[in-house]
Amino acid sequence: MENFQCPSCGRQFTPAARCPHCAADQPRWREHLAEVERSIAELKARDAAIAAEQRQIAAKMQAALFQRDILAHAGEERIKQAARPRRVLRRKPGRRPPTAATGAPPRVPRQGPAAPGPADAP
Repeated sequence: MENFQCPSCGRQFTPAARCPHCAADQPRWREHLAEVERSIAELKARDAAIAAEQRQIAAKMQAALFQRDILAHAGEERIKQAARPRRVLRRKPGRRPPTAATGAPPRVPRQGPAAPGPADAP
């Protein structure tokens, strides 16, 4: 803070409407008050701009955190899927392949040694 010099007595004093020594009016006091008010208005405008920027940054941060959580969850699911053994679907023995004739009996794979049939008889 700057000190004022009284135009009547010439003494230095802190900003005030009147000189504390001789009680003379201080004309620079009004100029100083206007300067302080301008400074306050500028600071309020700057504070509002900073608050708006802070809200914008918070919204961007929230969106980035949400996207990170989604991607992390997708990565975890992918790892779980890769670690899980895959099921192998096998066809039922009673089903005919689509190329088989409609009158042909279903083919059953043999499990043990071949049973003697009419073609194997001596």
